[in-house]
Amino acid sequence: MKKIVLAVFLLFGTALQAQEQPYNSNVFPVQPAKVGDPIRILYDAKGGDLEFSDEVSVAVYRFHQDIWKVEQFSMKSVGNKQWEYLYPVSDSTLFVGVKFFQGDLYSPDIVDNNKNNGYGLRISDHKRKAQKGSYLAEASFIVPTLAKGAIINYYDEKLTLDKSYLSSIVKEEEKLSGKTISSKYKLYLGAQRLLLTDQELTPVAEKVVDQLLSNRSISADDLGDMQLFLQHQIKQDRLAEQVGKRITKQFPKSSTARFVAYSSIRTAGPLQDVIPSYEEFLKKYPISEWYENPDSKGFIYYAVYRGLGSAYFDNKQFDKFQALFKDIDFRTSNELLRWNVMRAYMFNTVGKDSLYYISEPLIQGLISKKGDGSYRSDFMSESAADSNRNNQLDDRLFTHISLLNDLGRYEEARKYFFELSDKGKYGNAELNDINLHVLEKLGAQNEILPLLEMSIKANAVTPRMFDVVKSLYQKSHSGSLEGYDLYLAGLQSVEQRAELEAYVNEHLNVNYPIPDFSMENADGSFVDQDNIKDKIVVMDFWATWCRPCIMAFPGMQLLVDKYANDSQVAIYMVGTMQTGDYRTKSVNFVRGEGYRFTLLHDAENEVNGQQDKLFKSLVTPIFKDSSIPRKIVVKNGVIRYSSGGYSGSPSKLMDELSLVIEKLKSE
Repeated sequence: MKKIVLAVFLLFGTALQAQEQPYNSNVFPVQPAKVGDPIRILYDAKGGDLEFSDEVSVAVYRFHQDIWKVEQFSMKSVGNKQWEYLYPVSDSTLFVGVKFFQGDLYSPDIVDNNKNNGYGLRISDHKRKAQKGSYLAEASFIVPTLAKGAIINYYDEKLTLDKSYLSSIVKEEEKLSGKTISSKYKLYLGAQRLLLTDQELTPVAEKVVDQLLSNRSISADDLGDMQLFLQHQIKQDRLAEQVGKRITKQFPKSSTARFVAYSSIRTAGPLQDVIPSYEEFLKKYPISEWYENPDSKGFIYYAVYRGLGSAYFDNKQFDKFQALFKDIDFRTSNELLRWNVMRAYMFNTVGKDSLYYISEPLIQGLISKKGDGSYRSDFMSESAADSNRNNQLDDRLFTHISLLNDLGRYEEARKYFFELSDKGKYGNAELNDINLHVLEKLGAQNEILPLLEMSIKANAVTPRMFDVVKSLYQKSHSGSLEGYDLYLAGLQSVEQRAELEAYVNEHLNVNYPIPDFSMENADGSFVDQDNIKDKIVVMDFWATWCRPCIMAFPGMQLLVDKYANDSQVAIYMVGTMQTGDYRTKSVNFVRGEGYRFTLLHDAENEVNGQQDKLFKSLVTPIFKDSSIPRKIVVKNGVIRYSSGGYSGSPSKLMDELSLVIEKLKSE
C-alpha cells in the first residue's frame, strides 16, 4: 500500500511523502481524479468478508459545499471477485470516501471500510491541481467531528487521531489557500484546536476572525454562526464576545442580535441578579416585536419567560408572575403553571389560600388560549398536537380542581370538570374520586352513579369508589349483592378489556427461576423460596421515596382484598433500595396509611452493601433497568410475568394483575 500512496502524493506535487496517509486510496485505480469526470471505483473482495457475496454495494461519501453527503449504488461484477462502479464527480466536490457493503447501508449484513481506516481520495480541479479546501475536506474525513453530514456514520468506532498527518495536511492547506483559508474557518480552526494548546490557538483564531470581520458586507446570520462556533466549538470566549459586539452594533434589532443577548442572560445565581438580567432582555427585545416578525427562534421567549417566571415565583413576586401571562401563548403559559403552581401545590411551598388567588385567573387564561395553536410546532401532525394540548390542560385542571377541593370551594371545582377533555373527564382515578367527593358535598346524588359507571368503563376507579358503587347497587337490590360482579363486568368497555389482554399477553413471556432469597417481614420472621412453593406469588418492589410506588398502593390493596381468602395466591410488598432505618420507615408508613399489606424487606447486598439483593439480581436478566415500581408474578418458583411503572388507575392495576393470576391458574 505504501508505494501506491506515495505515487498519489507525487502526482499532487506535495511535500507529504514523509507522511503516510491513514486511509487507503487503492480502490481508485485512476489518479488524480478530477471534478467533472467519472472516477472508477474498483473493489477486490478476495480474502475479505465480502468475498462470497453475490451482490456488493458501494456507499459514496462526498464532501460538497462544506457538508458530507452519501449516495449508495449497486456495483457491477467484473470477474475474479472484483466489483466496479463509475461515479461521476460533480463540481465543488473536494473529497470522496467509499465503503463497501452487503444489505442495507444503515444496518448492513457485511461491511468493509478498510478495517475502520477508510477508503478515500482528494479530488483535483479541472487542471488536475489540488483544489483549495481539499486538504481540510480530507481532515474532516479522518476526523469526522470536524464537519456536518453523513460522514459521522462512516466509521464503526472512534478513530485514533494521527496528529502528525493531520498537521501536515493543515500546513498544505495553509500554503494552498493563503488568506482565503478563512472561508473554511470551521474546518481550519477545528483542526487546529486538535493540534494546538488553547494558548497557541488564540493568535491563530484572532488572525482568522480579523480576516472575516474585515468583510463589511458579512451578514448577521454569518456573524451569529461564527459567534456560536467560537464560543462553543473552540472555546474562544473573548473572540466570541468581540463578534457578538459587532452583531449588536451593526444589526441591533436582528434575530441574531436577539439571540446573542439571550445567550448573555444570567440564568443562575442570586435572584437579585437573575431577575434584572431577564427583565433587561425583555425590555430590549419585547415579545411583541417577535410576534410581528416571528422567526425560528421562538424558543428564546419560551426559555426567557420560563426562567423569569420561576425567578418571580421563587422570590414571592406573585403579582409580577401573574403579569407575565398577558403576553404569552398557551404553550408557555402551561409550562409556567406546571413548573410553578403545580410544584407549589405538590410540595406545599405556598399557602393554599394564596395559591388559589394566583392560580384562579391563570387557569382561566390558559383555557381561553387553548386554541392558539402555539403547541403545534412540536408535533408532526395536528391531531398529535391537539391531543398533547388536551393532556396538558387536563393536568393543569387536575391541580386546580384538587386545590379547590382542599379549600372546600366545591361549586367552583365542579365547573372546571366540564373543561376537561373527553378522555380527561373519566380517565384519572384520583380526579374521579375528587369528583365523587365534590358531588357528595353538593348533594348531587343523582349524578353520582353515572360518574361511577363512566369511571368503571374507563377503568379508573379507587377503592372508595368501589365501596360507594357497591353500596348503591346493594341499596337498589333490596340489600342483595347477587349479580354485582356481572354488573361490574358489563360496565367495562370491550376496548379496555382487549387492550389489557394484549398488554398482559405481551409481558407474560418470562420463564426465569427466582433466585434464592430470604427476606424479613414486618414482624421479624423470614420468608424464603420454600414459602412460595406451589403458589402464585405477586411481588411489588417499592420504596418509601418512590412516589409512583406509593400512588399504586390503592390498586395493590384492591388486589390484596380480592385474593385475601385464596390460599393459592400470596402478595408481597417488597421494600428495596432504601437507606437508614428502612424497616421502621416502611412499616410505619404502610400501617400509618391503613394499608393491609404483607411487607418484606429486601436483603442487604454483599456486593454493594445496599438493600437491594433480590431486586438487583433481577435487573439484568428481566427488568433491564433499575426503575420502580416493578411487579413480578411467580408460579412454582419461576418468574412468569414482569411489568414496571404505574398507569395512575388502582382498578386498572388490580385488573392487570388479576388477569395474570387467573391465566396462570388456568394452565
